[in-house]
Amino acid sequence: MNEPDIPLSGRDDLHTKIRAQLANTPHEPLVVIGRKAVGKTTFLHGLIETAPQNAIPIFMALQTVTIDDETHFWVMFSQHILDGLNWYGLSLSDVPMNEGESGYDWFVGGFLPMVTKVLRQRYLLILWDDAHRLMTDSLPDIFIHLRGICSGYVQMVFALDTHHEDKMSQFMPFITTKHQYRLGNLSRLGCEIILRHHQPSIGNDMIDSIYAAAGGLPRLIGRYEDELGKYADIKALNHAVYVLSVDDFWGIWTSRTPDEQLVLTAIADLFYDDPLRPITTTTIAAWSAKSDYLLDETAINAALRGLLYDEIIQMSHNQIRVNGEHFRKWLLENARIGGEITPKPASNISLMLIIITLVIVGMVLVVILSVLGNNTDTTLIIPTVTPSS
Repeated sequence: MNEPDIPLSGRDDLHTKIRAQLANTPHEPLVVIGRKAVGKTTFLHGLIETAPQNAIPIFMALQTVTIDDETHFWVMFSQHILDGLNWYGLSLSDVPMNEGESGYDWFVGGFLPMVTKVLRQRYLLILWDDAHRLMTDSLPDIFIHLRGICSGYVQMVFALDTHHEDKMSQFMPFITTKHQYRLGNLSRLGCEIILRHHQPSIGNDMIDSIYAAAGGLPRLIGRYEDELGKYADIKALNHAVYVLSVDDFWGIWTSRTPDEQLVLTAIADLFYDDPLRPITTTTIAAWSAKSDYLLDETAINAALRGLLYDEIIQMSHNQIRVNGEHFRKWLLENARIGGEITPKPASNISLMLIIITLVIVGMVLVVILSVLGNNTDTTLIIPTVTPSS
């Protein structure tokens, strides 16, 4: 398969690093980690498009298959390999499974040796999309087994959602930091590569505007790529992409914790009140103190770390801003409290003090009115103090 001039995922540097690491240590599988919709599937397809000519890519779309048990897994896996070999004009004789033989033993002892014979100078590049679907008790030690078959003939890359990152130490204990690559938002250069692949004549000002609006979100940049040339100006183009991306923004919002949502609401409210005022942890805490939604400093900092980790916000010189003009617009339209900040309800102690004060004032008024009522003279008598002689 020939290498294209421009990888469509806009991550050509990372593709190069992974190919080099697999070539140097083929027996060590790699893991690509990223949040939902950051472009993990596209990245794996980019590895297919940029694979060396002696590689036979096998794309395992686990989201589309049902795995009943371990034997079914190994049979399913072998069928995908057979399909890949057939695509490249390679054929394999039937390898029967002996009675009572486990799927793993059959794969390793019978099927895989036959595969390596027909590969000759080639090798299999196995790409596991949605690899978290293998993290199940019905497939014990599956990742250990998969790592065991990695060699000069079999190389592997797993794509994993960040929601399942905490399970890696349990299911993939052999994975260390040197085996992990984290996918984040696209860089400005990555955005330019994608847009110029579609429209080579696009200007730098247009690219800057698109990147600022999308905030580097791969799905939004892909929509800009699709919509380029359909509109007369950047304003109309921005509006079209924004309308197409509303569901994505809602997905980002619903995926956040309640504290993170409150911090985003605070940022939206503060920006609406004064777009030029810097937003900091202090101003968010002040907003919280005046609202019905009290967050202490620890909760605010934890929420900011989560939002920063997933590139939903950016921080520079302790100043906070939403990443991407489109998502900020969505927050202003959907996440603001609106109107004046409602004061927090008074505490029980404050409320009792108010009630006691009102009772005392009422009693004083009653006494005064009683005294005035007993006085038949309608002239108001102002009491005076006479000094003693």
